[in-house]
Amino acid sequence: MKKNKTCCFIDYYSQDCFIELNHNNPDYIKLELKLKEILGSLVEDFSVNHFISGMKFGLEQISAEIILELKTKFSGVTLEGVIPYENYATDWTETQRDKYYSIMQNIDKEVMLQHNFSHDCMIKRNLYMINKSKYIILYTNNTSKINAINKYAKSIGKVVFIMDVETLNTIPNIKICR
Repeated sequence: MKKNKTCCFIDYYSQDCFIELNHNNPDYIKLELKLKEILGSLVEDFSVNHFISGMKFGLEQISAEIILELKTKFSGVTLEGVIPYENYATDWTETQRDKYYSIMQNIDKEVMLQHNFSHDCMIKRNLYMINKSKYIILYTNNTSKINAINKYAKSIGKVVFIMDVETLNTIPNIKICR
């Protein structure tokens, strides 16, 4: 049996300045193309075959959708959705919830970490994903927000790619921390 090489993606991008999630927005199109390049490279160049998304609205869901596309091109690629608590998407807009449920219907594995919200549920979600992954992609526009999680991931031997969403770095230009 082939061992999974796993990658998770964690979104630390400030939602107040997030690129409008509109397929007609040139910035969105540019971001989506760059994510396709990066995630495709992980599959082809790094032999990553299992991806984990925390299903946060924004870059985590965009990445999950790209992985669902990659599953049609590469056999053996799987997607796991990690839900921090049962009613995670309850307060989202109808459009956001529709997108969330559309992705969740097509994943290979769903993991719900706890039934009720708690103040540390997102931290637990992130730790679960990091502990299961060899590669971690941290999407951010403020690297100071990710210092603790980056330090933890490095301390347990993970490969961390920090992607500054505003500059849209490619894999070779992403800061790789070991």
